[in-house]
Amino acid sequence: MTAVELKDQGNRLFAMKKFEAAISCYTKAIIKSPNTPTFFTNRALCHLKLKQWEQAIQDCRHALDMDRSLVKGHFFLGQALVELGYYDESIASLKRAYDLAKEQRMNFGDDIASALRSAKKKRWNVIEEKRIQQEIALQTYLNRLISEELQRQQEMVRQMYKDTDCTEELKNIEQEHSFMF
Repeated sequence: MTAVELKDQGNRLFAMKKFEAAISCYTKAIIKSPNTPTFFTNRALCHLKLKQWEQAIQDCRHALDMDRSLVKGHFFLGQALVELGYYDESIASLKRAYDLAKEQRMNFGDDIASALRSAKKKRWNVIEEKRIQQEIALQTYLNRLISEELQRQQEMVRQMYKDTDCTEELKNIEQEHSFMF
């Protein structure tokens, strides 16, 4: 079989959702014609369907090394990168795919734009979660400092009024600090 026939067979297998078998066909096509980027992007899409993110990234990068204007190469790369948490790189790839698709007048419907929005949202969620965790840590730290200061002041009052009743002074200190919590 020729490389193109192997690719066509891989496409038929892909349509039947036989992704492993399709990968095998695309791999054989690549062996026969290693400088055809489409074979790599087709195989990358199979890897995406199988959630094999690293292999998809590798195939996309290989295809893009041969042709930087491949919309599918950037699109699939962006999809795989977002799954591994590389949000900035994913967004850059998806933005490039979106721009190239517009330049080349290719219609991907809302697929690329939707993936781009999703990647941006995931990145925002990670940043927001980190910000919230930092805020919680800061609040915990400040509460501890306030509590320690309250204890220090109470102990100081107790030391000053060793033999006398200092209940009123302690209440004043507690009241002062209660506004801080």
